[in-house]
Amino acid sequence: MPTGPQADRSDLSHFPDAHVGLQELHTQLDQLARLACRLCGTRAALLIEQAPEQARVLGSHGLSATGCASAARACSPLLTEDPDRKGETSSSREGSQLSAEALRPLNSSSADLCFCHAVVLPELTTGNRTLLVLLSKAPCDHLVFVPEDLEGLAQQAALLLNLARRHPPTSARILGQGAANAQALWESQSRRDMVEQTARVGSWSIDLVSGLGVYSDEYAAILGLETANRQTTFEQLVQSCNPEWQSGIRQRLERCATTGAGFDEEVQVLVPGLGSKWVRTVAAAVRNEDGDILRIHGAMQDISAQKQAQQETLRLAMRLTTTLASITEAFVTLDRQCCFTYLNQESERLLQKTTADLLGLEVWHDFPPDVGQRMRTQLERAIKTNRRQEFEDHFPSLGKWLEVRAYPFAEGLAVYFRDVTERHRAQEQLMLLETSVSRLNDIVVIAEAGVNSDQEPRIVFVNDAFELHTGYSRADVLGQTPRMLLGLDPTISKLRELSLGLHNTQQARTELMVRRKNNAWFWVELEVVSVLSTNQTVSHWVAVGRDITQRKEAEDEIHHLAFYDALTDLPNRQLLMDRLTHALEQCAETGEQGALMFIDLDNFKILNDTLGHHKGDLLLQKVARRLAQSVRKTNTVARLGGDEFVIMVDDLGTDPEAAAYKADVVAKKVLNTLRVPFDLDGHQHYATPSIGVTSFNGQHDDVTELLKQADLAMYQAKTMGRNTLCFFDPRMQATMSANAAVSSDLRNGLKDHQFVVHYQPQVNRLGAFTGVEALVRWQHPRRGLIRPADFIPVAEDTGLILPLGQWVLETVCAQLASWAQRPETSDLSAAVNVSVRQFRHPDFVDMVMSAIRRSGIRPQKLKLELTESLLADRMEITIEKMGMLKELGVTLALDDFGVGYSSLSYLKRLPLDQLKIDKGFVADVLTDPNDAAISRAIIALAQSLSLQVVAEGVETQEQRDFLARQGCDQFQGHLFAPALPIEELEAFLEGKMSTGLLPH
Repeated sequence: MPTGPQADRSDLSHFPDAHVGLQELHTQLDQLARLACRLCGTRAALLIEQAPEQARVLGSHGLSATGCASAARACSPLLTEDPDRKGETSSSREGSQLSAEALRPLNSSSADLCFCHAVVLPELTTGNRTLLVLLSKAPCDHLVFVPEDLEGLAQQAALLLNLARRHPPTSARILGQGAANAQALWESQSRRDMVEQTARVGSWSIDLVSGLGVYSDEYAAILGLETANRQTTFEQLVQSCNPEWQSGIRQRLERCATTGAGFDEEVQVLVPGLGSKWVRTVAAAVRNEDGDILRIHGAMQDISAQKQAQQETLRLAMRLTTTLASITEAFVTLDRQCCFTYLNQESERLLQKTTADLLGLEVWHDFPPDVGQRMRTQLERAIKTNRRQEFEDHFPSLGKWLEVRAYPFAEGLAVYFRDVTERHRAQEQLMLLETSVSRLNDIVVIAEAGVNSDQEPRIVFVNDAFELHTGYSRADVLGQTPRMLLGLDPTISKLRELSLGLHNTQQARTELMVRRKNNAWFWVELEVVSVLSTNQTVSHWVAVGRDITQRKEAEDEIHHLAFYDALTDLPNRQLLMDRLTHALEQCAETGEQGALMFIDLDNFKILNDTLGHHKGDLLLQKVARRLAQSVRKTNTVARLGGDEFVIMVDDLGTDPEAAAYKADVVAKKVLNTLRVPFDLDGHQHYATPSIGVTSFNGQHDDVTELLKQADLAMYQAKTMGRNTLCFFDPRMQATMSANAAVSSDLRNGLKDHQFVVHYQPQVNRLGAFTGVEALVRWQHPRRGLIRPADFIPVAEDTGLILPLGQWVLETVCAQLASWAQRPETSDLSAAVNVSVRQFRHPDFVDMVMSAIRRSGIRPQKLKLELTESLLADRMEITIEKMGMLKELGVTLALDDFGVGYSSLSYLKRLPLDQLKIDKGFVADVLTDPNDAAISRAIIALAQSLSLQVVAEGVETQEQRDFLARQGCDQFQGHLFAPALPIEELEAFLEGKMSTGLLPH
């Protein structure tokens, strides 16, 4: 908007020499008009001077040139008022609307202006009446102004005009100072607004003559008012308060206006849209030189946050007071001189004094000097070191033992008192009990029960007799579990029975073996009782024991005489019958198969008759030792009498045929063991046995009947020529006969070259053939082609697997040598299965080395597939042999991974190249989530160990795709090709060469 009427600037030419700094004078008068608008919140302002023809415009703001002329004409009547009122504000026409005739020349943006207020410029040397006129938007609101600021502007304008008339040479300099003064006035107003906003304090001022006032921007912000108007009245100030505060504020404002008494109050005000708010309101009267009250100045500060903090502090203090009062322990606070500042109810009860009696007194004032001095030392140490102190002492005046815990804080100490008199009494009683129990001859052990059933008890006390009998000192066992004294399986079982009895009756008795510190064992008759706590839970176990080793040794000797043969020290008939009865019951429950072997020495009577009974007794003792060494320790070897022995084997598995086969193996082992000559004090004696074997499963078996069956089978063996064995069960006998026939045929088959090797191709993820697995087949002259599952077990048991495996190895090496001559097959590898017995042979590595050397093949093309059963035992030997083979360059694979002894701790130590996923997992990999998870796990494990993975038994494309997605490297199965004879394999490979499926 234009700042002044540029066309009328020549009106200033009536000043003598006004041309000097004339432009600066124009600018300064316009700035004064602009500053008046800013201070009073009006739309426009102008400075007009009385002239003969018409009012002369000296400066303006907010009006165009045309608007200035129209406004000057409209305000001309103000210039004719009484000249004696110079320097005073003129408001006789305040609020009057400019006439329509005067408004007509104004532009549209100023057409709604009306006269608002005027101030006469004082002491002008020109003698012409000059006014500072404020114009506001119509309809005219009350003026918002600060009287002293507006009068100051009038004085500043008069100074500028007088200087321009009387001192032209210096007017330019003075004009510059006037501009600085005007700018300083504006900057002062800006600084006031900034300070109010920073301090969140708003101000207001009300003129008592007009009853009108003005407020600052921050005042408006506090009350949520508009800043465009900024006008107010006494009543508006009152109405801004909550209803309950309005009457009081009205009275204080009236008192301040009449008597000048200021006030400083905290009240609640209403904020539109926000509700109530706490403020601090301050007011003071402003007087003139005569002491008359002209106006009231006030300030308002938002204290809602402080009020809220005060309320929170009050609530916190109330909660803290309630909490301290509710503490069940005696609690007091002390100042830094250790004088009472607070006591809760429990502390009053414990100290037997009221709060009124103790406040301000030193905490030790009522205690004996020695007790008080000890307490003072501890509490002063807590204050000095700023660390908590804990101590216990006896307070005779209270008749109690007290535990004192002092915690320092800024104002002093927080002290807890706890009555521990009962605990001290219990400790005294425990000390007396410990002293008396320590002198008992019986062993006494006290263990503290665990917090829950999963925690084992811990030893907290042992007496002197315990140290004497066990050799352990108290330091060795305190805090340890009683299990350290036990360890034998029967002992642990008895301990479980003892624990069960304790839970039922809180008292139990048993006999068990306890280990001494030197690892020797002795028998203890033990009685244990449980100690219940106040909540009826077990807190401790008390065990009292007596050494009964001598008695148990006597009982054992009697038992041994009753159940063991005196000559051979083997179980006698009675013990055999007991064990056989128990075995039949177990087999009936588990489905396990067992066997009973009746052994009779051939021609034993002749030995007795020729060499004497002492030689016969010596032979029986040596036979007993050999029989015991021929079977497992879990089996039973008994002597029935004379030269008759019985062996009971009850862990042959659940498969009847497999059990029969194992029984035959054990019987033959016994037969061969007894065929070795016996040295009878320098006399070499050949003894041969006749063995009868019968099986049992506990379903329809009788102990006596089983012995008869074994006896009959033994006699049948004698009738067959002695020095042999015979099975009672005809079907079992038939099975054994069949195995014997297979064994005999195997020998003939090896001799007659009846075995052949078939090859099953292996492919990689791209579908290219990388090698084959060699699978042995038996081309029997009568039974046709026999698969490995039907003859390999017999070959293993008879030891024929060694020559058969060596033949397969040499055959495969020869085939690899043949393929090496042709470029299209030179990169193919061949895998050979190696049995455990074959691998365990001492010369196995040498045999592999010889086969490679004779054939001249690259060792890397020979792959040995080992079974997981190799990991079951003798691991160091296995790893050593595999390392030797690896040094030769042979590729090593672990066959059928996951179905045998999969020890990951050993797997990482084996120098393997491949893992083969068993076909059992592959078959259901798409339908069984478990098989899918196992396959993924095997592949991931192999990848983590940098091993290749080969999947066997891949029958469908879906299986192959699933395994490939998991990261499987190679595949083998009927999806690609079955196991083929070498002629068919050669033809098969030639067909694949044309499709590019053989690597080059």
